[in-house]
Amino acid sequence: MTDFTQIPGKLNVTATHGDDFLFNLDFDISLTGYTFSAQVVSVSTNTLAPLTVTNTDLSAGQIQISLAKATLSGLANAKHHWYLDWTVGGKTRRVLAGVFEIVDYP
Repeated sequence: MTDFTQIPGKLNVTATHGDDFLFNLDFDISLTGYTFSAQVVSVSTNTLAPLTVTNTDLSAGQIQISLAKATLSGLANAKHHWYLDWTVGGKTRRVLAGVFEIVDYP
C-alpha cells in the first residue's frame, strides 16, 4: 500500500527588523489562474500581519512575497510563524509554512 501525505513545504525565513523584506519563489508549474494569501502570525499575540504576494510571471510559476518596512517594524524581534496558501478551482491549499524570525542587524 502506498502512503499519501499532503502537508506544506517547510521554508524558514529571517528578516532584519526595520528593513523592507522580499523574496522570490519559483514553482515548477504554471500558476496561471491561482490566487494567493500569505500571513505572518505573531506567536506571542496571535495577530496577523499580511504578506504581499506579487505575481511576477504566473505562467512560469514565479511569485514574489514581501513585507513593507512599516509592517515589519511593528512586529517584535522574535520567532513567528508564516504561511502561503494558494487557491485554484475553488480549492485552497497551504503550500509553504515555517518560522518567520525577525532579528536586529548586529
